[in-house]
Amino acid sequence: MGKCLIFLTKKYPFETGEEFIENEIPVIAKEFEKVIIISTSVSDSSRMTRAVPKNAEVRPLASADVKKGLLRLLPKLLPFSNLKKLSGEKEYNSIKASFSKKMFLLYFAAKSEAVFEKCADILKEFDIGRYGEAVFYSYWFYDTAYAAVKLRDICTVKTKYAVCRAHRYDLYHDQSTVGYIPLRRYILNSIDKVYPCSGNGSSYLGGLYGEYAGKIETAYLGTNDYGISPAVGGGAFHIVSCCHISPVKRVDMLARALYGLKGSGFKLKWTHFGGGDGLEGLKKYADENLAFMECEFKGEIKNSELMAYYKKNHVDCFINTSSSEGLPVSIMEACSFGIPVIATDVGGTSEIVKNSVNGFLIRCDFSSGELSDKIKALYAMSGEDMLKLRAAGREIWLKDFSCVKNYGAFAKKISRPNGN
Repeated sequence: MGKCLIFLTKKYPFETGEEFIENEIPVIAKEFEKVIIISTSVSDSSRMTRAVPKNAEVRPLASADVKKGLLRLLPKLLPFSNLKKLSGEKEYNSIKASFSKKMFLLYFAAKSEAVFEKCADILKEFDIGRYGEAVFYSYWFYDTAYAAVKLRDICTVKTKYAVCRAHRYDLYHDQSTVGYIPLRRYILNSIDKVYPCSGNGSSYLGGLYGEYAGKIETAYLGTNDYGISPAVGGGAFHIVSCCHISPVKRVDMLARALYGLKGSGFKLKWTHFGGGDGLEGLKKYADENLAFMECEFKGEIKNSELMAYYKKNHVDCFINTSSSEGLPVSIMEACSFGIPVIATDVGGTSEIVKNSVNGFLIRCDFSSGELSDKIKALYAMSGEDMLKLRAAGREIWLKDFSCVKNYGAFAKKISRPNGN
């Protein structure tokens, strides 16, 4: 009797987003006879945009259907005091003075239950009982983790587990608009294992919920090996950034730091990959203030195209200016090609960027001048020292962030999360 994986995502393999799963799913699917992917937040008109393994079947769950279920369930959860049974007294007492937090708890509980109900309906199509083991895996420590727990509980397979990953918005309370993520203790009490993507995330979660420390284990994401970038360029000092442009990414601060290099005499080039609402404003700033250097804005491109770019083009430095992170896959990708990195010391970034070893860390609340100085320091490095940084970044990636290594180990972990 084989093993079945029920994998709960938000959008993958529909639309865009959750690109990191594209590296993971081919590896973990090999550990299971059957993989059922339920995409829990897609539009009615969504189409599959990415391939899945041959042993996988995909079922979309329309956001509109979840919303209908949510609206139906909301009245049943009232009054607010009823939520104490679900959240636990400690959590409820910590938020009962805040109307916004209680409303978020109500919304989160209703949505989580709606996702569970719709997923349960979908799984009636499949004869999961024929398998010897079932693993319910949520990619996020959020509503789908709640659903994974409840799906496990109603599953008739004797050997069954519920596990989830945890990244950033689904992990750190300060990333919620109300400073609170609901049902942490409920999920931690019920789930078999939570896998934060960084040691920082594991420490954060264990510090808040020490009674569940045994259920928390770091599991790094990883990227594929495409080889290394050309080590020598010979032209302008080439800086690359890659992210969706949003307030948390603060790409405008990178632009201001580059402006601080005006008059330095440096020959510079900046290439940014990624779109977002702030892209046009960023282009305008560059046109008005960065005419002394070359600037390219590539917009949204496929990950395969980005990897091909790194493979073909010399890049002197990758820069990440985020105010919050889990552990950036974009930095993993850069390190895999041997590209030195300058990044804010947030989330788990210090687990891949080692100060003066493969780049530089800067404070979360850095000034543009501080970032300018770090760029100057890299620019002034000898060719020999730059090669050392490049080699060190590649070694860090090989040791801790190889896709095949990490996801192969993770596949075995989630099929026996309790070590049985």
